[in-house]
Amino acid sequence: MLEPGSNNDLARFYQSWAWKREHRPDKDRFQRPYIHELEDKSNQVKIKQARFKAAGFASTVWDSSIVVSKYLERWANKYRGKRCIDLSAGCGLVACILAWAGAHVTATDLQDNLQLLRDNCQHNASGQILVLEHTWGSDTSPLGPPFDVVVACDVMYVTELVPELVSSLAGLCHSGTEVLLAHGRNRFAEEAFMREAATHFTVSRVEPCELHPVYQCSDVDVYRLTPL
Repeated sequence: MLEPGSNNDLARFYQSWAWKREHRPDKDRFQRPYIHELEDKSNQVKIKQARFKAAGFASTVWDSSIVVSKYLERWANKYRGKRCIDLSAGCGLVACILAWAGAHVTATDLQDNLQLLRDNCQHNASGQILVLEHTWGSDTSPLGPPFDVVVACDVMYVTELVPELVSSLAGLCHSGTEVLLAHGRNRFAEEAFMREAATHFTVSRVEPCELHPVYQCSDVDVYRLTPL
């Protein structure tokens, strides 16, 4: 909560409110594409969205994926040439940003969400992103592990699937893999996830000073997981 007279906090609040999406009307979240302006102003990423389907929440760009995308842009040199996977990629924003940064990118989601994901990856990074189906807890070998970087945004919404999620994350890593997890208000499974993840990873929070100074907010947390 903002403290009275805290001008800096108030300014940050209004800056984040300008880009945050979860409060916006349906026409912005499902009907119109999301336009993501790159930091270097060289281009923009255009992400098609669609109304929710029964199989998941992949059809809109969540605030957490914007925060992570801007983080990846800020540290793009770190990811150039790395083998990266966007697990449960949704609309594909993070995967497209990784491709822009020069990474070798795989993006996954459930079968019902793949067409939208493929369309966005093809439009923004033609031929640069391998799109594959994956269900948490299933065999990860068809995805081509291990990866140098694993990213997953807004995956904390079903407590019952936490063991399967952790199994997939662990199956994608080598000893030096960086795992980035981010989530906003949909974090019902966070406590269970942290308990389960502790058997495979050390977990630390990505500090605000590492994130983009504008594209961060109090209701989105980003974590870094390191395999044990």
